[in-house]
Amino acid sequence: MKKLFTILTLVSGLFATNAFANSVSCYVDTMAYDNYTQNHCFGGETNPNWAPKVAFKVNASKDVSRVEWVFSGTYNSASVADCTGTTCLVDVYKVESSVRGCVDKIYYTDYTWADVNWCADAEYMYSRSGTWN
Repeated sequence: MKKLFTILTLVSGLFATNAFANSVSCYVDTMAYDNYTQNHCFGGETNPNWAPKVAFKVNASKDVSRVEWVFSGTYNSASVADCTGTTCLVDVYKVESSVRGCVDKIYYTDYTWADVNWCADAEYMYSRSGTWN
């Protein structure tokens, strides 16, 4: 019985650590503590002095050397111009809108690469006046 329990524990641990493998996670930066969620995230802020951002992170099953990102939606393109890391912060405008972050190509530290299409969608809502309309 102990062997069966040990095997089940090891197998469930493998699935738990790879739950986000080969995907993109994101969070909408707010004044609260934010957590990454896989494939889709939502957030908003009513503070008119808050500079809105969305954080995108690639989740890979191997160590990553470089990432080629593709973004679409409503965002400030200057903030993602040189993003080749595993995490990108995207400046977004103080309006209700969305941005999609996708990994197009991923280069691993073992000198292999993959042509992929892993994406996450972020929806955000920020008020210009400090109150929800």
